Amino acid sequence: MDAGQQSRRRIRPPEPLVMSPAPPTPAAFRCPISLEVMRSPVSLPTGATYDRASIQRWLDSGHRTCPATRLPLASTDLVPNLLLRRLIHLHAATLPPSPSPEEALSQLAAAGGEPAAAEKAVRSLAAKIAPEKGKRASVAHAVAADLESAVPALLSFAKGGAGADARVDAVRILAAVSSELVAYVTADEDGAKGEKVKEKRGGKVKMAVEALAAVMSADGVGDEAKEAVVAALVAGSDLGRVVATLLAAGANGAVVLEAVLTSPAADADAKTFVADRSELFPDLVRILRDAASPAAIRCMAAAVQVRGRPARASMVRAGAVPALALAVAAAPTAAAESAMRLLAEAARCSDGKAAIAGDAAEVAAAVMGRMIRVGPTGREAAVALLWLSCCSGGGERRMREAVASAPEAVGKLLVVMQGDCAPTTSRMAGELLRAVRLEQERKGVATAYDSRTIHVMPY
Repeated sequence: MDAGQQSRRRIRPPEPLVMSPAPPTPAAFRCPISLEVMRSPVSLPTGATYDRASIQRWLDSGHRTCPATRLPLASTDLVPNLLLRRLIHLHAATLPPSPSPEEALSQLAAAGGEPAAAEKAVRSLAAKIAPEKGKRASVAHAVAADLESAVPALLSFAKGGAGADARVDAVRILAAVSSELVAYVTADEDGAKGEKVKEKRGGKVKMAVEALAAVMSADGVGDEAKEAVVAALVAGSDLGRVVATLLAAGANGAVVLEAVLTSPAADADAKTFVADRSELFPDLVRILRDAASPAAIRCMAAAVQVRGRPARASMVRAGAVPALALAVAAAPTAAAESAMRLLAEAARCSDGKAAIAGDAAEVAAAVMGRMIRVGPTGREAAVALLWLSCCSGGGERRMREAVASAPEAVGKLLVVMQGDCAPTTSRMAGELLRAVRLEQERKGVATAYDSRTIHVMPY
């Protein structure tokens, strides 16, 4: 073997190039609630540290304990953990560069049914719109450049994403392009020709309204961003067309209209204009019947709050009473309480009282069946509604008969009277009880309780 052959045998093939893995994220960098890397770490008086958004939602929901230690909180003040925040930023600098907004959107679109991949893309975009990153404009530009595919992808993730924080991130990204979404709603469609063109535009408007509804109803979006949306909606030259467009969008449009009627960004003239629209209550009643939408109930309540007696009359004429009675019987508790309050408002006018009497059996059954299964506010609204219908100004005989025929009517009124209710509510419940007993005696119906001992609990 010559020297050349020996040298060739000594040469080894090159070792494969192995990239060093990214350093693992320390557990202390993750929020104990969301289990995600904290963006704005803050500490409670117990010493435990959380991401600000996660712990704020915990506190806003009424909790007054530390989630990690379960100890009661002497104070709900949140103290920024600047050292931990600095360490998190230093750790982030060692990680591979994050994708651009355009790349993240492509990853989101390609994720399909893979929640983990979609969440990673959404997290990347959300991290860029954080105030300290200063890249909000680039994200907004990337989403706006491909609005028709980016918005549905974000909406799909917001409705079915992996975690609550990730879903909020998706809505925060939508909030970054709210001005483009508003433009779809306020655009003049008179120039649109052809059924296909109108159908395509209708799909875009529906998408934009759904996205705006998600933004307006999200707790993770700041009031400033929501007020900017309302200000843009009412600033156009044709607010009537905007109202009609939102109502045509169904339950999502009701969410946006409720925001307009309750936001400080809309002046009194704009709110009055919306509340006085002739199509407002008929369309809201339609939405309530078709979609059982709590937003339709809240929007009606907001319009009544703005306009008072004229709005009550419009609501009654639109046929709201039977739809609200159905909501009282079947809707979630908060919506049922709102429906009771609206029925009580309707009972304050003669047309409303007559409409309630016309559906006496349905209204009485719904209210009496739900009276004990709602909170104090709902019980007070129920008593006010029944008193206005049965007792005030002589009341309606049909309503008294319907209430007297309801199962356990006397017992339920006694429970309300003996509960933690306002003196006015207790007085109205007492008058109702006497009216019910008189009606039952007139019909010869026996009852388990004696009205002369209404100060005693029936058990």
